[in-house]
Amino acid sequence: MKKTMIVLLSLSMLGLTACGAANQPAGNTDAGKTAEKPSQTTQGEQKPVTLSVWTTNKDLLADQVKAFEAKYPTIKIKAEFMGGYDEMAQKVMAAVVSNTLPNVVQLGQRHGIPQMADSGKLIPIEQFMSEQEKTDVYPAFWDRFRYKDKLWTIPYNSSTPMLYYNKTLFDQAGLKAPNTWDELVKAAQTLTKDTNGDGKVDVWGFNTAADSPWYVQPMTWNRGGSIVDKAGKVTVNSKEAVEALKSFQDLVHVQKAMAPNQHNTSEQDFSAGKLAMIYKSGSALAGTQKEVGQKFEIGVAYLPMIKDRNVPIGGNSLGIFKSDPDIEKASWAFVSFLTNTENAAATSISTGYAPIKKSATETEAFKKKMSEDPNFKIIMDQNQFLRGQGIHPADSLIWSGLVTALETVEGDAKADPQKVLDKLQADVDSFMKSYK
Repeated sequence: MKKTMIVLLSLSMLGLTACGAANQPAGNTDAGKTAEKPSQTTQGEQKPVTLSVWTTNKDLLADQVKAFEAKYPTIKIKAEFMGGYDEMAQKVMAAVVSNTLPNVVQLGQRHGIPQMADSGKLIPIEQFMSEQEKTDVYPAFWDRFRYKDKLWTIPYNSSTPMLYYNKTLFDQAGLKAPNTWDELVKAAQTLTKDTNGDGKVDVWGFNTAADSPWYVQPMTWNRGGSIVDKAGKVTVNSKEAVEALKSFQDLVHVQKAMAPNQHNTSEQDFSAGKLAMIYKSGSALAGTQKEVGQKFEIGVAYLPMIKDRNVPIGGNSLGIFKSDPDIEKASWAFVSFLTNTENAAATSISTGYAPIKKSATETEAFKKKMSEDPNFKIIMDQNQFLRGQGIHPADSLIWSGLVTALETVEGDAKADPQKVLDKLQADVDSFMKSYK
């Protein structure tokens, strides 16, 4: 356990940035056995308790907390903002060691969940849930939060990557939204332009948001490969992953339709009309619509196919740490409330996050939004192509390694994608040998 904690804290120092793009535990088979099922949790039975909740939401889940406390007056919520996913992971990992954990935590999908599970401190969320509740969550979401055959956290704000495009530019060029990667490359070349004749590109054809590794994943899958296979083996230097990395390198150096290493500013570039297409989260729809305003018409499309079409899951989840039975019971009441059908639908409608529950799509409010906003409908319809990849202890290392790999090949036309990913594979293999 001591070695696992050292590795856990080492991962927290990676200082990664991330999407939309969290993770889970495995030891401690008796964790949560005293927890009540939601049907057993009633206001009358609940002793007065105060829950410590660590969140990545700057508004401290204010509206949800207010509504929950009105429904459960014996449960008070003390919510604390812990920063983004990386900061949250670092603070939780430190709290595991110091035994100062909160009761409920909001975790990014690739941010140390296996380490928290292996610490014995995190309760498998499935221990609180009925079979009916579990089956209401889309299977692909569960696949993303599975580790050592257990479900450790419940998906909360979950999203999928989309292709956003400047429909005004597309219409002017007589182009349709690309359905395949080859069509995307051709459109990107056509739309990359020097509009003022000064010899510099003013509008680039394509780029991705700052969470760039999130897009390498489906581009590997859709060639028939994987980053982490179903058995949990990391294959980041597979032929398909190398081809995915090279496709970014070629967009920069061969097709000359993507600016190198400009992922961090690409969302602002798109909103300003300086970028024709961008891969970014479907959860950014409402914010993007607000930023663009009337400057141009926004289009949204599925991630283009290669050999196949699969889309990954990003975002965050909710977990419960061990405490006493009454606290665990109250913690599940709060988590269950945040993820219930009505709240899942409302979150999806207001942002573009995927509704994690099937029942959320049947609400009248959700159906109304689908009929009124065609871009929202496209984002939700793409969920038919969802694919989950189980969380892995090396998730953060893989992510940071792919960031570096993209920086390398985008910055150097002569860099060898195979050698770059072989180095990352060796780093992952070395890490896993020490993770015991």
